[in-house]
Amino acid sequence: MDPQQTNEKLIADELSRLSSKEREEAYEDVHGVSDNVKETSELIEYSIDQMNHYLKLLSDRYAYNLAESLSKDYVTDRRLRLKFLRATMFDPKEAASRMAGYFRHKLDLFGWGKLVKHITFEDLGEDSMEAISHGMMQQVLPCRDTQGRAVFCGSQRLFLDQVDRFKDPVKTLTKAFWYVLTSVADDEETQKKGFVFVSYAVDSNHPSDATRRKALQSCAILGRSLPARTTAVHFCSDSQEAAALWRVMIMSSPTYTRVRIRTHCGSHNEIKYRLMSFGIPINDFPFLERGDVKKTNHLKWIERRKRKEEYLKTHTLPKNAVDIPSRVDVILGRGTPFNSHPGNKRLHEIVADHYDEYDRETRVGKTKLAEGIVATVHAYGGKFMKLEDECGMWIEVTSLDSRNKVAHSFRRKREFSVKGSKAVQGATGEDCGRDNKRLREC
Repeated sequence: MDPQQTNEKLIADELSRLSSKEREEAYEDVHGVSDNVKETSELIEYSIDQMNHYLKLLSDRYAYNLAESLSKDYVTDRRLRLKFLRATMFDPKEAASRMAGYFRHKLDLFGWGKLVKHITFEDLGEDSMEAISHGMMQQVLPCRDTQGRAVFCGSQRLFLDQVDRFKDPVKTLTKAFWYVLTSVADDEETQKKGFVFVSYAVDSNHPSDATRRKALQSCAILGRSLPARTTAVHFCSDSQEAAALWRVMIMSSPTYTRVRIRTHCGSHNEIKYRLMSFGIPINDFPFLERGDVKKTNHLKWIERRKRKEEYLKTHTLPKNAVDIPSRVDVILGRGTPFNSHPGNKRLHEIVADHYDEYDRETRVGKTKLAEGIVATVHAYGGKFMKLEDECGMWIEVTSLDSRNKVAHSFRRKREFSVKGSKAVQGATGEDCGRDNKRLREC
């Protein structure tokens, strides 16, 4: 049996041990059709109370107790506890165990001096910062999948090719993994909906050795303790060598994650279409044919993280600020990344449906129509968002700015309509000229 078949058998065997309800939940998570936990104040209060109870019963609480002695406010913060509850679908016992593991790993990686501190990019050290900047760990896509989940993409080629450049590659890459995952877990929508991980190994023929396998295994084990929920994992490759390396991750993952793993073997284009069937936005896919990796969006994400961390030294974040807009949000800005955002496309469709009506209206009528479209966007859960340079996050704009965005969309629609009409007229006139010339020649 080849490595790909072995991996599929491992996952199938794990699925066969689950109840029909658990198998259905795993299937819905992988395909992005699962429902989120309906959070109520009663559920949150009860779960936090139960989580506190289970924390007291844990035997391995040295790091947790040390953190509590350093800053009880940090350890008992409701927002931190809620992260772990959301990561475990409000299982208080599992949330307590995960939180204890979180502080244990944090102590091992960063020392007691940073145990009750929010880890920033500068806290990582030069090697881990370099690993993140090179995109060796996950890249965070600028757009969510169809279920609203954050998407991480990791290049196995980058990982395998550059591990040897670090003195302590296992610790270096584990710290980098910690930072990327916990950074995105700050976002409330990601806490509620989880994230999807795509490991891409097409045109990656570098052999794996003990160091590389150990680094991958360390990251897999760490993932069990971080306040972030993995809803689906996609391993993508065109080689048996990469499939063999995946087995390290599969075997190191808990049952919950293992049954949500899918493996894909094929060409670059074949894999893209398979991922698209799972709701993953391939327009933002950072991987190109022949194993090349685009880092434009990744470097922008790092820069925004740095601005956010600098901003938080002296300010609190604006209300409703988010790291990644939702798929139904309308984002303000110019260029292809903005026009291709799903929320902007939906707005353009609404504008197209009302274009003739808008064109006939008076100035007052145009304003009312624009206000009505803003209300429509809000009704289906969308917001009008703008990237705030100072804090590096997306914030909701005013009603006036929202209305102006709609009006601008109508003006752009008119410009394209006029250009298209002129192009048609020009082509028609040119054809007529050719026809008249032929007649004269005859």
